[in-house]
Amino acid sequence: MASETLLHIPSGTRFGYRTGLPWKRAAQCLVEVADDIHAGTGLHLLVAPNGTGKTTLLRTLAGLSPALKGRVKTDAQVHYFADELRVDPEMKSRTFFRAWFKGESLVSAEELAETLRLNLTTPIGKLSRGNRQKVLLILAEVKAAQSETSVLLMDEPLTGLDAETREQVTQLWAAAGTRTMRLVIMHELECVRQADSLLTIARGQLRHAQERSGSTWMETYRNLQS
Repeated sequence: MASETLLHIPSGTRFGYRTGLPWKRAAQCLVEVADDIHAGTGLHLLVAPNGTGKTTLLRTLAGLSPALKGRVKTDAQVHYFADELRVDPEMKSRTFFRAWFKGESLVSAEELAETLRLNLTTPIGKLSRGNRQKVLLILAEVKAAQSETSVLLMDEPLTGLDAETREQVTQLWAAAGTRTMRLVIMHELECVRQADSLLTIARGQLRHAQERSGSTWMETYRNLQS
């Protein structure tokens, strides 16, 4: 069965930022869309060189920054997760989850923490980068489970994780039964075996492959970049 389309980016949409004085702002375009892009439930990878506009693209899709041109449409509740968790460093992970969740959702968060080997009693400021990423990953997955449909926009959520945990997380994504779309900025493509599409930014153009071209997603990425 085809997945339900949750994200629509029409051709001609431009992503970037504006610089200069308030009365004389100049548009700096980082990414332009040549062909309509549609993405549905499942896992979608966003892979591109540093400095090409990946985070700007994600923040615009989340509604945190305006597009320079065009209008993005999302048919679900959108959640954006930055590349770093910013909370009181003295707060413990268990307290953090109790502030967000109650009842079954809290139970799910604590069970996922046990699965990912996250110590809930350590202050977040004393956690390693990888363990802070686990807190964000758990927050994202439980919030997705709370909604009928969700779009999760995640900026390098696997950074700092060891290879075993990266594999574990991608397996959790593949097995998730919720009606959720995950658009994930990634560099660690070696751990991804199941994904529904790959997007990249090549020479300022947003390109989209809806299936693998070759044996791996890394090969698909290289083909889109060529």
